[in-house]
Amino acid sequence: MIKLIVLIIVVQFNFIWTSPLSFSGEVLHYSAGFRFFPAGRAELSFISDSLNGEQVYVLSTSIKTNSFLDNFYEVRDEITAWLNPESLSLLKTIQNIREGSYHRDHEAIIQGDSLALWDEQSRELPGKVYEPTAFVYYLRSQNLQLGDSYQFYSYSRKKIREVVVHITGSETVKVAAGTFSCLKVEPVSNDGKPLLKNNGEMRVWLSDDNLKLPVKIEMKTNIGNLIMKLKDYKHSTN
Repeated sequence: MIKLIVLIIVVQFNFIWTSPLSFSGEVLHYSAGFRFFPAGRAELSFISDSLNGEQVYVLSTSIKTNSFLDNFYEVRDEITAWLNPESLSLLKTIQNIREGSYHRDHEAIIQGDSLALWDEQSRELPGKVYEPTAFVYYLRSQNLQLGDSYQFYSYSRKKIREVVVHITGSETVKVAAGTFSCLKVEPVSNDGKPLLKNNGEMRVWLSDDNLKLPVKIEMKTNIGNLIMKLKDYKHSTN
């Protein structure tokens, strides 16, 4: 369920950064809950680092349910993605997924834009691919307008999926971190099939300002609508 917050997606075209990434060194903290009760917490961090002697960005996602929900559906998801500093496309990923009885560990290296390698297996790629939350950071670098659409390839161990992201609306969203005017972002599968498992859907609200903070993330799951709301955020030079 949460690994898809964290929807890992790939841009299909090249782009040029007009300014340094303003969210390098940023850490975002979220509360997670269903309509009537809290469910846990989440953290996203985005830092500069190196991989094989080359500069990269590292996007880390951590999701943890609280002690109450652990009794019914325990989630302990940890995903780390090393990203190309120019395109934010995926270079390496380590995923440790614990969702109820479902456990998955996956580590893959991307060779160029054409091949993913893990264990003794490989998969051909259609081009640049993204880890699921990376599409949010790509969008944050763009001058978003209502009606805009973006196309990506999302990477997972089992399937590469083409995803279309639409900017569908403008709303005011109030969370613990403040009140924000937001653009509503809705990713959908290009083949018309549900984007998430169990016929799930996803929406993201980005603040309509220079920061474009992911203020709220909502996902339809098999146990209800999961809503993540921004509690606080910090930025440090790294």
